Amino acid sequence: MKQVYKDSRKAYAINIVKRLVLISLLTAVLIAVTVLPQRTITGASADFYCSSLFPIIAFVLNSLSNFWIISLTENALVVLSITALILLVLITVRLVKQLATGKDQRGYIRRMLKIISWALIVAIILMADYQLMHGLNYNRTSVEEKLDMEQRTEYDDYLATLNWAFAGMVSARAQLGEDYMGVAHMSTSFDECVYDANAMVNAVSDTYGLAMSENYIRAKAVALSNLWSYTDITGVYSVLIGESNINTDYLDILEFPLVLCHEISHAKGYAREYDCNMIAVLACISSTRADFRYAGFYYIFVHLYPDVIAYAQAIDAELYDYAGDSRFDAVWRDMQAQNDYENSLEDGFIPDLIEKFSEDTNDAFLEANGQAGGTSTYYIHTNFYVDFYNAYVRTSEDA
Repeated sequence: MKQVYKDSRKAYAINIVKRLVLISLLTAVLIAVTVLPQRTITGASADFYCSSLFPIIAFVLNSLSNFWIISLTENALVVLSITALILLVLITVRLVKQLATGKDQRGYIRRMLKIISWALIVAIILMADYQLMHGLNYNRTSVEEKLDMEQRTEYDDYLATLNWAFAGMVSARAQLGEDYMGVAHMSTSFDECVYDANAMVNAVSDTYGLAMSENYIRAKAVALSNLWSYTDITGVYSVLIGESNINTDYLDILEFPLVLCHEISHAKGYAREYDCNMIAVLACISSTRADFRYAGFYYIFVHLYPDVIAYAQAIDAELYDYAGDSRFDAVWRDMQAQNDYENSLEDGFIPDLIEKFSEDTNDAFLEANGQAGGTSTYYIHTNFYVDFYNAYVRTSEDA
């Protein structure tokens, strides 16, 4: 009897050691999949992957996403969250019960190690998927480098760019209809906006040699958009299935076109936030749609305006009163409507906590992927607009 007990203990110990070795190996593989790809696939090899291999790999998941009109990401998160909560409760209850009774503790340890092993396998698969669908795209040549523009720092260049943005903004705004409050809104349905945004981003890629995926991206309207608004999230790219998700609680004409093009740009092969913002701005200002052009030129104007004011004050130059221009009145109404929507969202400890958690999580994710500055990398330095205007707009106008 003692010999049988010893053999049983020996078999149990060997089984545990094997499981621990497997867990160690799986952990090492997970670390390698997490760290090595972005450190080894850089420069020309990253550009080759993003332009030639990524579109093929992404096509499968893009097609799966395009088949469904609903957001797969949103539904998966809801289902998995509920399932995870139930499993956590069941596992905790079972653990407490076994520790209290002292029954079958060996069996419980084996099961826990098995669960850990499978969890690591799933993590490896998900991390490999992440690297293929998003992680490696961080290493491609940036949009700004692709455009290869000469940096301009003269006040006249800044002023000319601001005037160009103002003219484009008020011209596009004059072509839009208004509601009874005098506020402009998107000219077509959400689905038509998605179709046109795909075409715009593809056109920018072709025009400036950005080598983006030409796969059609069916961006999804999120059903829980009102709850999203409390997190200050306007759009999310699902890195595991290549799906673009958009907050549609309020289709703000000043922001929605840019968010849509931004998230589609992620799905077409650019990972850095400022790259996607640059692509979104270029797509909007070059669009045949007045609502998209309006959003693009507005974005440039409001971000460039403070810098031009500071520059004018530094050199004691007189600046045109853009806000006093009667054409700006319509823009001001749209801005006020945007502020009214933001103010309509409930304030308090819980909403503020949700917003802070969302901001901190996104910031940590961006930092972990080499974007120093985290969420601040969403903002494009205003030199980009000035350099672009001088390299591509003023040149063509002079010609």
